[in-house]
This record gives sequence, structure tokens and C-alpha cells, in this order.
Amino acid sequence: MKNDRFHKWTPSPRTISFIVLMLICYLVFSLLEPAYLKSPYSVLLGAVLPAVLALSMGVVISAGGFDLSIGHTAGFATLMCGFFLRDVGLHAYAAILCSIGLTMLIGAVNGIITARFGISSFITTLSMQFVLVGVRQLISSGNSYRANNAIRNIAQGNFLGISNLIIISLFIIAITGFIMQKTTFGRKMQFVGANISASAFSGIRIRVYTFLAFFISGFIAGLAGILQFSKLTTATINIGDGWLFNAMTIAVFSSVIFGRFKAHGIILVAILVNMMTTGINMLGVSSAWTNFVLGFILLLSLAAGKYINFDNLRSIIKITRRKQNGRKETV
Repeated sequence: MKNDRFHKWTPSPRTISFIVLMLICYLVFSLLEPAYLKSPYSVLLGAVLPAVLALSMGVVISAGGFDLSIGHTAGFATLMCGFFLRDVGLHAYAAILCSIGLTMLIGAVNGIITARFGISSFITTLSMQFVLVGVRQLISSGNSYRANNAIRNIAQGNFLGISNLIIISLFIIAITGFIMQKTTFGRKMQFVGANISASAFSGIRIRVYTFLAFFISGFIAGLAGILQFSKLTTATINIGDGWLFNAMTIAVFSSVIFGRFKAHGIILVAILVNMMTTGINMLGVSSAWTNFVLGFILLLSLAAGKYINFDNLRSIIKITRRKQNGRKETV
């Protein structure tokens, strides 16, 4: 019984192999650029926000959908928070609540169109992306906005020497991971994404879970947008335009490597992506190589997911452990 509990909390072969890959990348970049040795904290700081946005994408992917509008949704939250602060004159926390409320509405609209009318999530969210681009131009008229001190302190403060941005982001990731991995609600949502036909025969309300996936995605994207506003302190009309690629890479990479929604997988992938980005920039290599390397690793992960059976590997490890335990008991 004790051994079973111990094995339950030990990392899976997928997690261990991925951590080894991260260590190899860290050692390689450290050998090529000695200054890289001092960058672990900055790498983590740069990884947490992309991880939160990828979390938004990961929830939708786990339910069998895809959200191409999350970058613009997060950017819309950033821009609208500045709009509510300056042009409407709301208090900082009221502006935050209103901005997140709008992103939840965006998620709800995506969910209703996809779940109720059966339109592909690609088409729905791509259309929403263009809608958001137009709406933000109408509302802001091209103006940029600055965060006040109350909003800046959210991400730029620290607790015991650790940035609030890291603490808040890890808290969001942990809560979402618990809901998606440890609750009946989260498991049913993942079951819908894994096999929609079997889910329907099991009595799971497919439309409800599809809608909730987009609704939750909008909420998390809103949180990511507010944290970005606090970190950057400025919101421009084109903010969020480049956020989709990283979020999509991290979420897809995580789902391929870890097989299903794993919160720790998303943060590990986000750290690896930021490690490579930081390392390539420190080496003075053209930024074009960053996308090349990320794409190459994503292709490798797709190949690994297709040809390497991690579940069989885990079964072999379990059988080996049982044999070893049996030998110890015999002795």
C-alpha cells in the first residue's frame, strides 16, 4: 500500500524524460553562453504568462475544440481595462472586473455558436478574432492606455523576494489543473474531447461541456490580459496580436507529449519554450531561428507521440518495480 501511494506521486516517464530534455537544453546554452547560468529565475518569470494563456487554449483543446481568438481576447482585456480606467473613470478593481466580464462574454459567445449551432470552433474563433480587431478600433480610436499604480502593483510587486506575477500565475495554473484533473467536471470535459461519441452514449451533455470549455477559456484569457497590463503598464491597439502563436505551441506541445490536459505539462513546456527563446537571443542569433527551433521540436514531439508508447513504457516500469519488491519480500 505504501509503495502504491509512493508511486502515485512519482513523476511519470513522460515528465521525467521532458525534465531531462530541459536540463540538456539548459546545459547546452550554459556552455555556449556562460551568462545563461544566471538566468533560471528570469526564464521562469518570462514563462508564467505564456503558460497562463496556453492554459486557456489547453482547456478548449481538452474538450475537443480550438480557440484561435485567445490572443486577441487577452489583448482585448488589456485594452479595455485601460479604457475603463481613463475614459470611463472606473476604479482599478472595477475596471479589472468589467474587462474580465467582457472576455467571459466573448468565451460564452464562442461556446454558444460552437455548441448550439454546431459550427467548427476554428471558424467560430477565427471570426471572433476579426470581430475583436474591429471592436477595439472603434472603442479605443487608436489610443494607448497606461496602468495606474494599483494595477502595476499586481504583477510588479513581490512576496518574500518572489514576483507576484509568478505567484499569481502558478496559483491560476494550480487551481485550473486541480479542476481539470482531479474533479468529475474536469474529467468529463476531457472525456468529451477524447471521444465525443462515447461521451454522448454515456449521458454526458456534450453541448454544456463544450460551452463551458470556451467560457472558462475566456475567463483565463481575461486574467492573462490583466496580468500583461500590469506587467507591461501600457496597452496599445495592437496588443495581443502576437500572443496566439506561443499559447498554441505550448498547449499543443503539452497535449502531444503528456497525452491529455496536464497543468504541470503546460508550465514545463512554457519554461522550455522560454529557455530556448532566451538562449537564442543571448547568443545573438536571428530571431527567425527561434520559430524554426520551436517548430522543429513540435514536429519531433508529434513524431514521439505517434511512435513512442509511453503507456507501455510506464507499464514496463511498474512490472519491474513489482518484481523487485517481490524479490525483496522473498529475501
